[in-house]
Amino acid sequence: MIKPNFLIVGASKCGTTALYYYLKQHPEISFPTLKEPKYFSSVNENFPHKGIGDTSVDKFAIKKFPEYQDLFKGIENKRVGEASPDTIFFHDKTAPLIKKKLGDIPIIIILRNPIKRAFSAYMYLKRDSREVLTFREGVDAEENRLKENWDFIWGYKKCGLYYEQVKTFLTTFTNVKIVFQEELKADTDKILKEVYSFLDVDEKFVTDTSVKHNESGVPNNFISKFLLSRNNIISTIIREILKKMIPRRILEKGASSSLKKIDILEEDILFLKPYFHNDICNLERLINKNLSKWK
Repeated sequence: MIKPNFLIVGASKCGTTALYYYLKQHPEISFPTLKEPKYFSSVNENFPHKGIGDTSVDKFAIKKFPEYQDLFKGIENKRVGEASPDTIFFHDKTAPLIKKKLGDIPIIIILRNPIKRAFSAYMYLKRDSREVLTFREGVDAEENRLKENWDFIWGYKKCGLYYEQVKTFLTTFTNVKIVFQEELKADTDKILKEVYSFLDVDEKFVTDTSVKHNESGVPNNFISKFLLSRNNIISTIIREILKKMIPRRILEKGASSSLKKIDILEEDILFLKPYFHNDICNLERLINKNLSKWK
């Protein structure tokens, strides 16, 4: 039975989707059709989640190991992986379970400035007509939302507390590669070569990096607002049909052109900086990386 021999474990809104689609092009790397099985985070999770539109995401979560194994039937390649961005958030539960089920496999973690990550998550939920509050209101509502069993993506601040998350995976696994979204975006080819080397596949493979993936923003017309909404059963069904009929490249380009980009307010950056400061300092020491730009 084929099982994954590497994982992209997150973090969410840090470029996991882009990295997944880049690696998927490599002839020695394969993934199942379902990009985010979320099996390891879904075990013993309290479904359904209560947040706006959460059920539209919950329905894709794989909850039993035999079903997880079935995803990889017929896949034969040097490297077989999957990319569930919530895996690192539930690190205490997921890391030991991965080790038990899959062994000491290579793990890829991708991180970005936690403040920008938080705002990107917010804009992602705004894009899908799930978030109804302002960013600051959403940040203030986070604790209660998570207590009320909203999905992890609503943890704007908590998802960006990387230190304990990363530490758990570094402690549990022998081979962990940490990628930074800022570096992946600035020098994509260089970072991909590093990842290919880490996975022991051909570093010379040329990857098409021209398409942007899973962009966030506010829909700028009625049609895009309708199609992107996860708070509407009809639009969700139509979107899933379109994803099967139309190539991902075309869908991504269409979505990108129909989204209005909004930047985080400077006052919100200043508000969040103290929250993340100590965690960033601890992460710096843990991975021996200068993260002064995040501070």
